[in-house]
Amino acid sequence: MVRVPTYIPSVDKILGGGVPIGSTILLLAEPGAGGRAFLFTSLVNYCREIKGDLPATSGATRPDMIYYITPKTSRTQFVEMMKQQFSFLNTIDFEGEILDKSVIHMDVGDVYFARTIVPLSWYSTKTIPEHLMDLPPYDDYGGLAYLTGMVETTKENSVVFVDSLTPYLPYFNDYEKWQNLVFLMYGLSRAAKKRKITFVILLTSDILPESREISLGNAFDAIIHLVWQKSRESMSRQRQMYIEKFIGVLPLLSSRDIATYNVSISPETGFEISNLRRVA
Repeated sequence: MVRVPTYIPSVDKILGGGVPIGSTILLLAEPGAGGRAFLFTSLVNYCREIKGDLPATSGATRPDMIYYITPKTSRTQFVEMMKQQFSFLNTIDFEGEILDKSVIHMDVGDVYFARTIVPLSWYSTKTIPEHLMDLPPYDDYGGLAYLTGMVETTKENSVVFVDSLTPYLPYFNDYEKWQNLVFLMYGLSRAAKKRKITFVILLTSDILPESREISLGNAFDAIIHLVWQKSRESMSRQRQMYIEKFIGVLPLLSSRDIATYNVSISPETGFEISNLRRVA
């Protein structure tokens, strides 16, 4: 089994070195429970390995490219946000040596907002005439079909982060469109394996009715939950992670690794799970 690392050492350890190449992974996260930190930590540690500041992950193959797709942040905002959270990026020429060569930031705001009431100046540097002359491709789903179409052009042996699926959900309110979203995710899972592209897609948990969350999750190879656990002894809260399913991986894990893990997030190491386990 060819694996690619998540670049979160404690997670890769329990997964046997990483995730099967071509997996589609749904990162189902409660607000603030560490969804974006998971993606950022993976991306930054990938940069560290490229620079030689981290050893190669044993038993896994380094992706040739990481794509970070978002309608939320421009390239400049993305770089600033990453540097604020990870001091490592301030010690290297991130934009000159890494960005656009090994890490591709894709701002799909032009597609997502193109036919909404959002003012052009909020998401684009184009003038109105430039925008009208070069309208981006669009579909009835906020550009999501256009976004997933990139699977045909993405370099093989790549990892694609989608941050996140949540902004697209208003486009799938009625039953027919909802079915199209589910079909699209099943198709993406099939195409990802054919092209050897691994997808990690973030989704806010509990934003969908339970039945829809289940039907959507069935289209993915893996579901990883990030949740807040309130302590019974105090009013403090603890971030936690557990794997609901992972085709081809979960059956191979030892019983002690099928558990709920405490999560810590720090400026130095980013997202990590602790060795303290509470059996799920």
